[in-house]
Amino acid sequence: MDIKDDMRIISLLLRSKKRVEVLKSLEFEDKIPSKISKDIGDNSNHVSKYLKSLKDADLVVCLNEEDNRYRFYSITDKGSYYLKQVKDKYE
Repeated sequence: MDIKDDMRIISLLLRSKKRVEVLKSLEFEDKIPSKISKDIGDNSNHVSKYLKSLKDADLVVCLNEEDNRYRFYSITDKGSYYLKQVKDKYE
């Protein structure tokens, strides 16, 4: 991983507390967006946008892309690494 990629991902997370909260929600359990929404206190539309940006950065992965109703998301190793890097900024 190069420094530009590292800074891009840290910047992505520091710009949005909610993205960090999504990662925290997935830290110990795979979840569907509606459960993440309840965990972080935000609506499902916003959670979908957060998940898309996190997925694009390879911080989360959808475990069952083919299912349109109950997509389960999981934090990746990369996501766990970056969550540890920024977690203290929001606690």
